Amino acid sequence: MSNEVKIEDAVFQLTNTVLALTNVLAQVAPDLTKGYLGFAIEGSRQSGHGDTLVKEIFQKAFPGAPFPIGLSPEEFAAKEAELKRQA
Repeated sequence: MSNEVKIEDAVFQLTNTVLALTNVLAQVAPDLTKGYLGFAIEGSRQSGHGDTLVKEIFQKAFPGAPFPIGLSPEEFAAKEAELKRQA
């Protein structure tokens, strides 16, 4: 980066960018987006970094929707394949 950016500003900018991209994906492929956000929630939780920000992004993209249930990579791949067959 050519200019110094404060950590707080960078986090805010990155959060806004991720939220914008999530909103687009929620319109294009809502089930797939929910699945990947569920994976992000579970991965963040398991790594010990918390899931607050990911849950907030999920709620902004899918207001009032329940949080997705975490799936194993194998279960997620099977669900993704099923969704692709339905499309």
